[in-house]
This record gives sequence, C-alpha cells and structure tokens, in this order.
Amino acid sequence: MNRSFYNGISGIKTHQSGIDIWGNNIANVNTVGYKSNLPEFSSIFAQTLTEGNGSPTSDQIGLGSHLNSTAISMEQGTLQQSDNPLDLAIQGDGWFGVSGMNNREFFTRNGLFSTNAEGYIIDGQGNFLLGTSANNISYGPDPEDPNKSIAILSSSVPSVNLTTPEAQGKLQLPARMYYPPEASTRAEFKANLPVDYLPGQRFNTRAGLIAPDGSKHTLTVTFTKSATQPQLGSAWEYRAYIDDEAAPYSEVTGVLEFDENGGLRTLPATFTIDNHGQSVEVTLGTSAYDGLVSIAGADIATSSYADGFPEGYLNGYRIDQEANIIASFNNGRLSAIGKVAVFHFQNDQGLEKAGSNIFMSTPNSGNPTFFTDANGNTVLGAQVINNALENSNVSLATALTELIVMQKAFDASAKSITTSDQMIQKAINMKK
Repeated sequence: MNRSFYNGISGIKTHQSGIDIWGNNIANVNTVGYKSNLPEFSSIFAQTLTEGNGSPTSDQIGLGSHLNSTAISMEQGTLQQSDNPLDLAIQGDGWFGVSGMNNREFFTRNGLFSTNAEGYIIDGQGNFLLGTSANNISYGPDPEDPNKSIAILSSSVPSVNLTTPEAQGKLQLPARMYYPPEASTRAEFKANLPVDYLPGQRFNTRAGLIAPDGSKHTLTVTFTKSATQPQLGSAWEYRAYIDDEAAPYSEVTGVLEFDENGGLRTLPATFTIDNHGQSVEVTLGTSAYDGLVSIAGADIATSSYADGFPEGYLNGYRIDQEANIIASFNNGRLSAIGKVAVFHFQNDQGLEKAGSNIFMSTPNSGNPTFFTDANGNTVLGAQVINNALENSNVSLATALTELIVMQKAFDASAKSITTSDQMIQKAINMKK
C-alpha cells in the first residue's frame, strides 16, 4: 500500500514540473525568438510480483513517473515587421551566433540587434553578432576634413562567402564611410544621324565622365555632315572634345561613312581620348547597326553611356536574404561589407539553455556547422529577413490547455495520496 503513496508523490513532482514548463512558456509568449519547451514524461520502473507462473500476461506494478526530458519546439514563429534595419529573423532552420565574455560562443533565434559605440553589431545583452567580414574597409584621412580619419571602401563586392564556422568574428559597421571615385574608362554612343541634313549641318550628343580625382566632366561628340559625299551612302565628320568647345582639355577628330542602307561602314568606329589623366575608350559602333546609323524614317533613340562614379558617402545599411550586409552610398553605389553567419547543428535538441534566450553547444548537440551545396560552396540553408523579428512560437491556446491538463493530473496525484492515507487509516482502525 505504501507504493501508492510514492506513486502519488512522483505524480505530483512530475506534473509540478509540467506546470513549471508550461508556465514558463506562457511567461515567454512575447519573447522575441523564444522556442517553447515540451515536457516529456516516462515511467520510472515496474516491480514484478511473481515470476515463472506461466501467465500469458505481465505481472508487474508501476512505481510512478518522472520528467524524462524537456524538448525544444523548433516550429517556425511568425514574423513581425520592425523599423530597425538590423532586426533579423531566420525563416527556416538555423541559429544566429553571438560571442560573449571570454569569446564564448552562444546561439540564438533572437534577432533583435543594434550597434554599440564602436559600431559592432550586438544583441540586448551586449554579445557580439558573428559573421564573416569582406575585409574591404580601410581607414584614412577624410576628404572633407583631412584632420579626421574615416572608413574608406577599398573594393566593391556584391556578396561575401562565409569562411569556416570556427573563423567567424565580430561584425563592425562604421558610422561614416567614404566611397572613392571611379574614373571613367569607356563610353558608348548610339544615334541615328539625320539623312536629310545638308552638308555643314551638325548633330551633337554628350556623356558625363568622371576624372581620376572624382571631378565631373562632359564628353561631347559633334557630327557634321561632310561637304563631300560618297556616291552611295553618306559621310560625317566627328569631333570629340572634353569640356569647353572653344578651349577643350583634349579632342579627337575623324570621319565616318555609312552605306546605302544606313549601316556604319567605318568599322570598328572607336577612339581614345584623354580625360584629365585617364584614357577613355569611346565606341561609336563595332558592327553596322549596333551603334551609330543613318537610316531615313527610323525611330532610333539617341543614347550614351559612360562608366565611372563620383565619390560618395554612406547612406545606410541593409541586410539581404542571403545575410549579406550591404552598404549604400549617396552616389548610388552598393557594396557588401560582411555576411551574418547562420549556424546549424546535428541535434538541436542537444543545445543547453544559457539564459537570456541563448543556448550553448554540447557534445549532444554536436559542433556548429554550415550547410554546403553540391559544389562545396557554403549556403545558409535558410532565409534571413531584415526589418523583421521572429515572434515566440508559443501557442497560448495550447499552453493554457496543457496547463489545465497538468493541473488536473496534479490534483489526481494528490488525490491518490489522500486515498491511500484513508485506506491505511481504515487498516489501522481494524485493529481497534
């Protein structure tokens, strides 16, 4: 009869743990990135009453239950939009990595990040977000104030490849950054030179160029219909010059001929011109109809293109779905400067809670890894959404229902103790 006491006690302890777990889930229903816990119970062991009696059924009595484990629900939480461009949410499998005191690594789904005074991306506890830097930022004098230092983008890259999981480091976002000018090296022109122009009439087209020092200049190409025309087709003289027509920095002249169908006969129609120390290759056409033409009645828009960009200063940052940290500049240029790492584990259930909604790896979880594709290239295995946060995946309706179930089971276990007490009391009273 004493067994029923201990069974009731184990039931009370077990379901008290269940109440604690579901109560903790309810308390964290609004915690960003929280993953709910699921209590898993099992019986302790059973006592065999008799052995070798030849009975076709078991002859055992159970001796209570206990909390076997607390599983982590990895169900995706809903996404909530935010105004902070550094707020991140993982859509799919994976964990953000953060570095705490003594460079201890932790892992979390809480993507509520900001920057500290030094520009490093941190979470709410001051842990540093981990990722791979593009290493394309240096420091030098600020062009606007040479007495001050400024971050300078040394090279523009569209994306960053993650290195190994062990090599991930802190990610720093400079508050000010300078994009050096890129001098123009080539220009292209497309136009339909009017067939009905008389000799001596002019047609102009222009393109903006950037000099090595970042200054802006204008390349003008003037086409003048030649006084002497071929028997079939037409001929035009051109003059290309930088800046002022009367006193140009540099100029180039030449003659173009078109066939009777209006296609360019002088091929390839290219030349170079000096733009304040930078040679610029100018293309007027490489085949009969891919550049300049002279076709009657054809509706062909005049267009020009030149590469190069003026200097620029940082506008802000954003993070794309591949977790690249993209810096945007007021000259219209973009460049990746780093990539946020998304870690994976062989067994997510083996992670150990470290408080503040962060986890530690254990031998049971395995070491953090990165996913790779068939070619061995590192891939995220999930989407990273910026300006968004992952809400807690706790279902309040489920949690409250489970809480009621645990309460009823707790009451029933307590009732088994009082019932056993009454039975023992009856047995004692039989002696009187």
